[in-house]
Amino acid sequence: MKTKLLIAIATTSVAVSSTATAQTAPLTKTIPVTFTGVVANDVTNEIRIRQPDGSYSAFQGPVPEYPYKKGDQVSLTFNVTVPTKEFYGPTSPYAGQVSADGIYRISVTAAPYNGGSIVGTASTPKVSPGSTTTTGGILASPNFGQPTNTTMVLVFDANTDTYKIDFTSQNFRSGAYQAPGYTYDATSGIMTACNVGRCSPTAEDNNIFSLVGTATTLATGNIGIYGTAAGTGPAFGNRAGLYNINFEGSWNLASYSAASAVPAPGMAIAFGVGALAIMRRRRRKAG
Repeated sequence: MKTKLLIAIATTSVAVSSTATAQTAPLTKTIPVTFTGVVANDVTNEIRIRQPDGSYSAFQGPVPEYPYKKGDQVSLTFNVTVPTKEFYGPTSPYAGQVSADGIYRISVTAAPYNGGSIVGTASTPKVSPGSTTTTGGILASPNFGQPTNTTMVLVFDANTDTYKIDFTSQNFRSGAYQAPGYTYDATSGIMTACNVGRCSPTAEDNNIFSLVGTATTLATGNIGIYGTAAGTGPAFGNRAGLYNINFEGSWNLASYSAASAVPAPGMAIAFGVGALAIMRRRRRKAG
């Protein structure tokens, strides 16, 4: 009698747990998106200086040490709120077109740019190694009051609850960022490190850039090198020169699948005791 009672408790516990899970199926889930790779170019060999005719040529002088060197590991990580299969159900808030094959395209962007949509909202990306200032690395930073914006297209397969990144119609793009920079003195031909947010004497100039990605690469836009004095022409102000950083690596996008029910501690104990009783009973019969 004791064995039968324990088995009944275990069976009831599993049934209750399964029912509770079905009633609380989430409509969305937050998943991490990560690009992991290495620096593909030596920044100090990629510096270009603007010439009087407006063209750019390679800088020939000595260059201060830069935080990112060729071969250094780097990663870009952000979170995206994505839908589950239940989001597209008949009683869900989704009011768009129902996909006949269960394949949906999700445009990812930062919250202020998508009208507060329940899905496709991306958090501010973090670059590692980075810092809270541009002294130590790339910094996700507001650009004239706008947040760092991210755009990407995800493809959701409702048949398998999985996601992939679509690079066919739109590359990943994110900005604005700040990075350690340089100033250039055209008179002396000397390059100087500028590890602050603004390297230009002109207040509105800011050494910002965007990150642009494909399936295997992540690169910055051109980052400006600024002249040492306010004014116009190649010796002054914005774009006395430029440089960029390229990364090679791969993207990792977590796949979503419905989590199986995990019994509460009390239920797990009851299930374990019941299973043990069954094993003992079978051994006695076998003996």
